Amino acid sequence: MGLELIIDEDVVLPVGPDDAWDFFLSPRGYETFTGYGPIPGIDRLEWQRGSNLEPGSMALVHSKDGSTHHEHVVRVERPAHYEIRIDNFSSAFRLLVSGGIEIAKFSPVSGGTRLDRRFVFTLKSALGWPPGLVVRGLFRRAVQRNHANMVAALRG
Repeated sequence: MGLELIIDEDVVLPVGPDDAWDFFLSPRGYETFTGYGPIPGIDRLEWQRGSNLEPGSMALVHSKDGSTHHEHVVRVERPAHYEIRIDNFSSAFRLLVSGGIEIAKFSPVSGGTRLDRRFVFTLKSALGWPPGLVVRGLFRRAVQRNHANMVAALRG
């Protein structure tokens, strides 16, 4: 196991767990990931096998900067838990990390649904640690912006 970049962020979405889940996994939900700095936003997902509701499915994710990566559905437990494995980056990120995972957990709270997200990216080398810390900070800001965009879209 190599060094890992871990990003934990949470947000309260102003809808119940079923609606939060449906939005999170919808094209409109994906489009709320608009990126930050050199972290590109998501343009669209192209399902190559299955769908986002079936473990074992795989999507080609097209980013706004023209780069792509793959997302593999690992775990689907509606409306509480969603997990994907991320790899095959075409961007410069491929030089830094071998891949990663995203874990999303949904839990009912007063005023809506708490969404806890964890991203874990595995560095290819310990030499990647210093630039990895910079990328981690930028990616955290991209996730925070994503969460703000989700809240705005769900309120709108």
